[in-house]
Amino acid sequence: MNSILSAPRTSRTWTATVASLLTAAALTAPATASATPNTTTVAANSSRLALSCKAATRTGHPIGFSPALTLQQHPTRITATLHLTGCSGANQQLRSATFTIQGTAQAGCSGTSGVHGSGSITWYDADGHRTGTSTIHPTRRSTTGYNPGNALLEGTVTSGPLNGSRITGSATPTSDVSGCAVTGLRTLSAAGTLKFQR
Repeated sequence: MNSILSAPRTSRTWTATVASLLTAAALTAPATASATPNTTTVAANSSRLALSCKAATRTGHPIGFSPALTLQQHPTRITATLHLTGCSGANQQLRSATFTIQGTAQAGCSGTSGVHGSGSITWYDADGHRTGTSTIHPTRRSTTGYNPGNALLEGTVTSGPLNGSRITGSATPTSDVSGCAVTGLRTLSAAGTLKFQR
């Protein structure tokens, strides 16, 4: 009963937490940051934003969880296709994209652990012409909150446009997640931002 009543509050907490959780690696380790403040400052300042895009699931194509998420974590396959729009940055040839992600994890309503996956981004210019494909290696291994798929929004570009860039992202659920602990959650729609830093 408590998990049902606390779901909306947890969702709000997740929304606030994710924005800070998926920033530079130095900023996601509070203990290390406080122990070496100068190193953290240098790391944060040395990162240069190469590109920033709006990210969202397409209508009728939500993030999928198989089997459905439940209160208890269990082996789960996560798949998602995100539409990137409004991209701006140093590379004027990259204006929009389709980001396809897949992975596995021990996942449940309150988070994930043991996340492994892969992804690719197909880029388009302002006229809608394809300009290249980037290969993505997710680096985050765990999350807390109602969007386990969020774990796949942090990683590095290993080939193609923006090769070598570090990806950080955040996404807020745009579909109802409050029933996850009661009836399970098979799909999730979300919207947020994706940033590429060098």
